[in-house]
Amino acid sequence: MRKCLWAVAGLLILQLPGLAAKDEVFDYEALIATPLNPRVLKSTEANGIVTEEVMFHSEKDGDKDVEIFALFSYPKGAKRLPAYVWNQGGLGQATTHWTEYGAKRGYAVLCIDFPMPGYRSTGGYPIVSGLELGDDPRKTPIYHGAVALLKAVSYLESRPEVDKSRIGMAGMSWGGFYTTLMAGLDQRIRVGSSMFGTGNLQLGNIWWDGQGWDTKRDAAFRERWSRTLDPASRLRRRLVPMGWFATTNDWFYWMPALMQTYAMTPGVKHLSLMPNWDHAFPGSFVTQTFAFLDVHLKGAPAFNRVTPVNVVKRGEDLVAEWKFSGPRKVTSADLILSYGEAGNWTSRYWKTLPARIQGQTCTAMLPASSLPYYIGGTIYNADGFRTSTQLQRVFTPDFGIAGTAAVDYDGAGEWGGFEEQHINYFREHGYTAPPVSNDARDGKQAAVLNAGKTLVYPLYFTVGVPHRLSCFLKADKPTPVTLDLGGQFNGKPVNQTKEFQVGTDWTEVSLDFTPPPVTAVKLGVTFTVPEGSTVLADSVSFRPLS
Repeated sequence: MRKCLWAVAGLLILQLPGLAAKDEVFDYEALIATPLNPRVLKSTEANGIVTEEVMFHSEKDGDKDVEIFALFSYPKGAKRLPAYVWNQGGLGQATTHWTEYGAKRGYAVLCIDFPMPGYRSTGGYPIVSGLELGDDPRKTPIYHGAVALLKAVSYLESRPEVDKSRIGMAGMSWGGFYTTLMAGLDQRIRVGSSMFGTGNLQLGNIWWDGQGWDTKRDAAFRERWSRTLDPASRLRRRLVPMGWFATTNDWFYWMPALMQTYAMTPGVKHLSLMPNWDHAFPGSFVTQTFAFLDVHLKGAPAFNRVTPVNVVKRGEDLVAEWKFSGPRKVTSADLILSYGEAGNWTSRYWKTLPARIQGQTCTAMLPASSLPYYIGGTIYNADGFRTSTQLQRVFTPDFGIAGTAAVDYDGAGEWGGFEEQHINYFREHGYTAPPVSNDARDGKQAAVLNAGKTLVYPLYFTVGVPHRLSCFLKADKPTPVTLDLGGQFNGKPVNQTKEFQVGTDWTEVSLDFTPPPVTAVKLGVTFTVPEGSTVLADSVSFRPLS
């Protein structure tokens, strides 16, 4: 069994001895020592929450003064409250949504306009244009965003509403990228909580490797990135509590990067993985992200911890087991499993297997398979919060067990029935949901395919394994319907197309497809219906032919 890297428990945040080497990019003491020049531009109050529009100085970049605009919310009459900086998804302009959300939970919350073009802050750096490094990291847009956040923490420290010993940071997507970076860089931050976003992006990311592994970014380039601007590079030096709330199929932040970041973090850490979700969350994940701040800024009960999964052979069976500890009541557990070697992190399917709890040990039976697979254990507490283990690779022949079990799952299972929960899955992701009809083959709803093209996705799969797309169609009158199954595989279109004659009774149609090896793809199916016809679709599935 692999040993955990659990650090010393508690709220004390220390620099790790022997690792306080001078930062080759950020002169931390000099950057936070520059004049803040804070001012309040406007103040409003509603329902007991005060929100201020504020400005403060970030840095002098050559002849350019970089000034930061921010929104600051807190309960009326607040004194010495816990506080955090919220970093917007996509580094969008500051809004009151998340600052007032935090203020209602008893925090003082600051959200900045990053110094990006067209924003209320000055600077005009194109931060979200990509992961640029250049010859001098201190001239990159990412650097200037980090400096702005250093001064954002300084601003919180300057306010009487804030207890400067209880300042954290949270963020989503690009905001999670910066939360991970700043938790390692800024010694005043007491906790970080990241929705999406991670470090170790040299191990693969959509900006560099979405068209296939980018060989122009060679090993030397990736190593220089990892020690300069990568969000994880400084975490190993601090015992700062850090939580990551992520999805297994995130288009931007891939599992190898997150797993390495989690593994190298020596302080109290938490991981929650939602299988078969892309860059979106169900609402419970949002609640959990902020509850993690409560633990380390308000003294709420600690999140439960889990050990890595241990895989053992017992007789002819292969068993995964992991243990948990902590004050929160554990109500259930399961294990996620995804077939195939490393890669295709954006579109691989994760199957959920039941797990049994005995005392503080969880166990799950593993299938014998000729394909390797990745697994991760999960426990749930009474609030529905997920605590996940790191992922690890399993190949059953390594344990002397022949691979005989069929690879079985439904890669359209998250949405293929078009029931209410399936439509919500589309909406939570920002995908266009087809209209629905109560004239269903199974369940209560079917999709309505109007004249023209209707694209539905994602389809999840194992590369190199033949799959069959199946669905049931029904037309208002006999009509041809074309199915086009495909996507951009490493930037190149790959698809299968077939036309079917559909009548007024439910008819099953199918299309076979073998997904090629890929680093990133979104696979979907497009239905084409001729003018003057309407077709219903139901019971879409995408299953391996094994």
